[in-house]
This record gives sequence, C-alpha cells and structure tokens, in this order.
Amino acid sequence: MSQGRLIVACDFGTLSFRSLVTEFGQDGRLEVVGCAEEKAEGWQDGDFVDLVAGSPCISRLMRKLEVDSDIYISGFIHNISGSHLHSVRATAQVAIGPGPRPIRESDIDAANNQARGMAIPFDHKVLTVNPVEYAVDRVRGIVDPRGRVGSQLEIQAHLITGSRNVLHNVENAIETAKFTPLGQAVDILATGGALLKPEDREKGVMLIDVGGLTTQWAVYARGSILANGSVAWGGHNLTSDLAHGLRISLEEAEKVKLSRGVVLRSLVAGGSVDGLFDQECPEETPGLVAAILEPRLEEILALVKSDFGDLRELSELGAGIVLTGGGSLCRGTRQLCEEIFDLAATKRYLPPDLRRQDRLLPGQWATALGLSLWAASEFADQPQGMPSQGSSRCRSWLRNLWRRPRPDGAQSG
Repeated sequence: MSQGRLIVACDFGTLSFRSLVTEFGQDGRLEVVGCAEEKAEGWQDGDFVDLVAGSPCISRLMRKLEVDSDIYISGFIHNISGSHLHSVRATAQVAIGPGPRPIRESDIDAANNQARGMAIPFDHKVLTVNPVEYAVDRVRGIVDPRGRVGSQLEIQAHLITGSRNVLHNVENAIETAKFTPLGQAVDILATGGALLKPEDREKGVMLIDVGGLTTQWAVYARGSILANGSVAWGGHNLTSDLAHGLRISLEEAEKVKLSRGVVLRSLVAGGSVDGLFDQECPEETPGLVAAILEPRLEEILALVKSDFGDLRELSELGAGIVLTGGGSLCRGTRQLCEEIFDLAATKRYLPPDLRRQDRLLPGQWATALGLSLWAASEFADQPQGMPSQGSSRCRSWLRNLWRRPRPDGAQSG
C-alpha cells in the first residue's frame, strides 16, 4: 500500500456508522482497502447528543477498520447531515472595472465571496457555494463567464449552511475518540459525487437517497445543484410497518424486507390486507408484504416531491430520477417512483469503476465513497464534480500520512 494515497472516510448515518479505507491509484481509480460498520450510538439528527456513548462508538468503528485494513488511523473525513442544514439562494453582483474587459477567474472568486457573505443566522456558517447561473451585463444563462467581455458580473448561487454548534459537537466527538477530523462534506452532495455522471447533472436529475430514518434529495440542472432537502421518513419506517403488520420483530422484518421486500402490489398476486385485521399472526405472502410497504414508500416519495415543490422544474429533468440508499432496495421501488414523479427512474449504489466493490453491500456505501472521491479529486488536483469545500485545507491534510505509528514504533505495510 502506498503511504499518503490512502483515504479514510466515515459516514455517520441515522442508524449505522460506516467507515471506509480506499486507495487512490495512479490511474485515478479508487480501490476498496477495508470497511467497517457499527450501530450508531449517541447520534440523533446529524448531531452527537450523547458524547459518552458517541465517542466510544467511533473508537470501536475505527478499531474495526484498522483491523480490516491493516493500518493505523489517526483521522478521517466525515459527512454532515441533519435538519440543521438549510438551503438558500443568493444573488451577488460585482463591477468588472471602469470599462468593459474580459472576465477573469478573480472576478468569479469575488462574486462567489460576495454570495457567501449574504446574511444568514448568526449561529450558522456557509458550507458550500454552488453557482447556478451567471449573468454578464444582464445577459443571463451564462454557464462559464470567463473571457466574456463585460462591465458587471452577476451570480446566482445555491448555498448550504449548517449550525456551527452541531459542526463543533461532531468534531468534538471525533477528537474525544482520539482521532482528528480532517475534512467534511454535506452527505447528499458526497452521494451525488459518487453516483451521478456529468451528463446527468447537465440534463437535469433528481437524486433520492432513502436512508434509515431520513430520505434526502438533491436536484441538479445545467451542471449545477438547484435545491436539496430531506424528509423525516426512511427505510426503517418500512421495516417498522412490516414488523407491525406481520406481528414479527424488527430484526425479522428487516430480513424480510431485504430478501423478499416488494413495494408495488401490481407486481404480485393477492394484495389483500384482510389478514392484518382478522389474524393474530398473518401469513407472510408477497401480496401482503406489498400491501404493507407500498403505502409507506408512496408517502415518502410524495413528501420528497412536495418538498421540492417546483413541478415545472421536475418535468424538465432530462435524466429523470436516480434512487439509492438501503430503503430503495425493495422490488418495485423504481416503478413506484416513476408512477409518482412521471419520470424515468434508475437505481444506483456504487461507482462503476470502483475496484474490489464486491466487498461492499449495495445501498449502504455511496456517501462514504463520495467522501473518498472528493478527497481523491484533491490528490489529482482536479475536482470530480464535487463542490469546493475548503480545498486548501483538504490539500494540507492529504499531504499527511494516514497511518500513525504502531506502539512499538513499527509501520504497517
């Protein structure tokens, strides 16, 4: 393993924490080196609400990862999630000069900085500034204004802000576990970086990540993110409904969902729900499973559609819907999504060119891989569709070795 080219990423999910070690190859591809998973403790809505439980959970997770990867880990990059994240649209204008001249990179930087300086709640900070559209001398719809002659540059940008206190709490939990927080990215953007192609973003696409307790979404068009959000329902709600309906434990219901889950009654025979009311222990049948799961997933997807709100913009998404997350694994999810949004839908879980991806279960690792790809783009010094989030800081910590010395002074190999 080549030192300094290993990337350690951690996805703090609503129900599970997942960590991943990947190696960035000379050909620009990632290879899975090791992975680990731990049930989330002390974690709620993107924040460590119980440090006493949360930090030991991080320690156990990283010890598992060290064993699986045969390296010692001193720090990692992690995701940011939770209802404290807010999306806002900002507009900024900068004068190019006393007279018209070609627009430079420094002018774009100035417009971005002005957009970043918009008024937001005092306890929040701007996490990402993603340009949506430029205008030069009131000529709109410009994708890249560099080199265009003009006197005034205007930018419309999509900003994501987050609570300073929550960000500090997460970093504090990592440091209490004796690790160093090395960088962070908004998780739905990381997931998009792993699964969406440049042509998807250009044509227009909605990414829907059905997680454990939340479903996150993001809409891209003309190469830029337009909006993002989340709804407080996810795959765990499907499991809970199934456990209640079939009178079985949550553990058994999760196994049924993953192995035999169907969310569209038209795909199976016998979708009657009579057994739910007149039988103490209803017999599990594909029709009954579908009758239980379809209403809940339909509600989740309808909430996502309502949360975005702009039906005209949705109808113009040429690349349709990309579904991911463990809650989207059930048979019929794609078809149900197409019925609700009236758009073509597809499922994606892992980047196609990832080496040793057979080590990872589908539906669980896209965010961690997105974090890894973001860091890898800094190795290559060319961002791979990820928004800029503190690139200079990212480069500085990527120059450090991911390994820390063994207690005996030796190095892992």
